[in-house]
Amino acid sequence: MRNFSPEPLSLEAIFRIYRIERIHAESVAKNVLKLFDILGSVHGLDPEMRRFVEVAVLVHDIGVAKDQGNHHKIGMNILRLHPPIELPEKLWPVVAWTTFLHKKIRKEKLEEFEKKKSFRKMPTDLKDLTLKVASLIQLADALDYSRMRSIIRTAKFEKMYIMFEIEGLGASIDAERMNQKGDLWHLLYSTKLEFMSV
Repeated sequence: MRNFSPEPLSLEAIFRIYRIERIHAESVAKNVLKLFDILGSVHGLDPEMRRFVEVAVLVHDIGVAKDQGNHHKIGMNILRLHPPIELPEKLWPVVAWTTFLHKKIRKEKLEEFEKKKSFRKMPTDLKDLTLKVASLIQLADALDYSRMRSIIRTAKFEKMYIMFEIEGLGASIDAERMNQKGDLWHLLYSTKLEFMSV
């Protein structure tokens, strides 16, 4: 797109205009912050990125009201046009790509995605940030798949392995979904994650 100029919007305006499901977005935000903290020694993201991760997850479902089946693509396009004003400009492309990537992704799809021109042109540190944040968003989103507000009760660390106990009325559904949506995490890191309902 030539002569393209994004028009940032506040988070409140984004929620209102794009009818984001606030309860789900806020549950997933709590989940992602917990995962960010627990997994900090593995993902290695700067603690200053915590707020960025929270904002990225709040808008991850921005495209749902327009097209549930393609909401990741629609959401990316919306966020290219209207990134959250709360984020610095250099992170605007990152928030759009994390929204695109929050769906389940296999190795072949990731390799295909990494060839996309607009992603390839991003600085290496921002590409790395995009993938790491998207892997956390996938897991946090899966933890609220049942919409019954499951939570992480404990995380048990062993060498190259972490077992999470998931608690709540929908824990069995959400733990299974987390195991399915850990694919991007496992493509990026050698530390394996497993989720079990209790």
